[in-house]
Amino acid sequence: MNKIKDLILKIKFKMTEYFKAAKRILIDKFNQYYFSGSLVKCEMCNWEGSKFPSNNRCPKCRSLARTRLIPFSIKYFNTNSSIGNILHIAPNLSEYNFVKKNLEYTNYERLNISGKAKHINVIQDLTKMNITSGTYNQIIAWHVLEHIQDDQKAIREMYRVLKKGGELLLSVPIYPKNNHKTIEIPGLPRKKYKEVHGHFDHCRSCGLDYFKRFEREGFKTKTLNVSELDYSQIKKYGLSDSHTVWNFTK
Repeated sequence: MNKIKDLILKIKFKMTEYFKAAKRILIDKFNQYYFSGSLVKCEMCNWEGSKFPSNNRCPKCRSLARTRLIPFSIKYFNTNSSIGNILHIAPNLSEYNFVKKNLEYTNYERLNISGKAKHINVIQDLTKMNITSGTYNQIIAWHVLEHIQDDQKAIREMYRVLKKGGELLLSVPIYPKNNHKTIEIPGLPRKKYKEVHGHFDHCRSCGLDYFKRFEREGFKTKTLNVSELDYSQIKKYGLSDSHTVWNFTK
C-alpha cells in the first residue's frame, strides 16, 4: 500500500513540475512578443524588446542581469580580440550557448567539479586542476568563487593555467550592495551562510576589495563598476548597478 502511495506522490510531483515548465514556456513565448521592440537588447541571445519583463529575465533565453553582463564586459574590455583557448568555470547553459555561438576561440573547455550538466566537458576541482600550465588565453569565471572555501588556491591555479598575457574575466556578487570589505568568518556553520552572506551556498560576502586577492598572485587589474556606466547603457542591456567585473591580466 505504501509503495502505491509513493508512486502516486512521484507521479503527482512529476506532473506538477511538467505543468510548471509548460506554463513558464508559454509565459516566455507570450512575453517575447508582448514586449517586442527596440529599446532593450539581450546580448546573450540577441532578443530585442520594449523592456525586460518585471522579473528582469530575458523572455527568450531567461538570462539575468548578471549573465547579460558577460557579453557587455567582453566588449568593454575587448578581451576576445584574438583566437585562443578559453576555460569557462562552471558555466550555466545560457553562458555556454553564448560563448559557443559568439566568441572566437581555438578550443573551448567548460570546467566544473560535477559533471551533471551535459555541456561540462572537464570535471575537475578548480583548486587543484590537472591541467598544463600556460594552456589558456582566456578564463571566464562568473559568480563562482563565492562558493569556494579556499578561493586563494583557486586564484593561484587560474593564474598558473593562463598563458603570459592571458586574461581572466571575473565577477562575484558584492554583498551587501556597495560592500567595500570582503567578509569571511572561518568556521561559520553552513546553516548560517544565508543569514550572514545572503545566500545558503555563499561562504563569504565579497566586497569591492576582492580584487586584491588576485593581485597577491601577480595579476594586474582593470575594473568595471556598472554603477559608473551611463544609465542609458544600463537600461539598454538590462544590467544591474550593483554588479562589478574585473579583468585580470597575467
